[in-house]
Amino acid sequence: MLASSDMDAVASLSAASFLTSLLTAALGIGGGLGLLSVMPSFMPVAAVVPLHGVTQFVSNASRFAFDYRQADLRRLPAYLGGACLGGAAGYSFVGQVPDLYLSAALGGFILLCTWTSLVKRLGKLFTNFFSIAFMQTFLSLFVASVGLISQPVLIKQGLPKNRVIVTHAMQMSVLHGLKVAVFVAAGFPFLRYWQIATVMILASAAGSYFGGFFRDRIPERLGAFALKAGITFFACKMIADAVLAA
Repeated sequence: MLASSDMDAVASLSAASFLTSLLTAALGIGGGLGLLSVMPSFMPVAAVVPLHGVTQFVSNASRFAFDYRQADLRRLPAYLGGACLGGAAGYSFVGQVPDLYLSAALGGFILLCTWTSLVKRLGKLFTNFFSIAFMQTFLSLFVASVGLISQPVLIKQGLPKNRVIVTHAMQMSVLHGLKVAVFVAAGFPFLRYWQIATVMILASAAGSYFGGFFRDRIPERLGAFALKAGITFFACKMIADAVLAA
């Protein structure tokens, strides 16, 4: 395990935060999942979901702030209500999953999201953002990155690409903000990781800003392929580490 003061860990995580946030702003997909796959290599697995929540809150909130005029604010009240209820329901389960199982579960979840349509299909089962927000917020306390569940619903409602990206960023700001609040209430020691968290937050905000300029410039197929390759490598590493440690 690398300490939070280790410069190699700080440099690697800041680069990952910047690149994954830039790709999400440019392509609208995959950044949160990409960052989630990298983080366990540099910190205890129990710290991954809380710190991922902090970074993704800033990444999505900054993406929303930079292009807020594109967001469909009509989707906010129902989503906010469902997310609050989901966070409250998941609070009592925080910290109950052993690290070894959590690492294997995260790795498996990441591979499912990357190579199957299972998570997207979950979104199609729901017809309103209250129920989607409840499910997403509850699950995010344990598997961190569940943004793919709500994207198909936004797309199905006929929103253009830019409005989907920014409206989704608005919803994910709510989700990750509430997730961080739950972990604060549960006593997670965020201050112990303040150096890494600060650098990752700044890198994510920068990635969101510059990603907007690349939104119509990065070939979607090329960006998606590179992202999937990296995600798959780190997810398999998480599962292998858990198996070897068992």
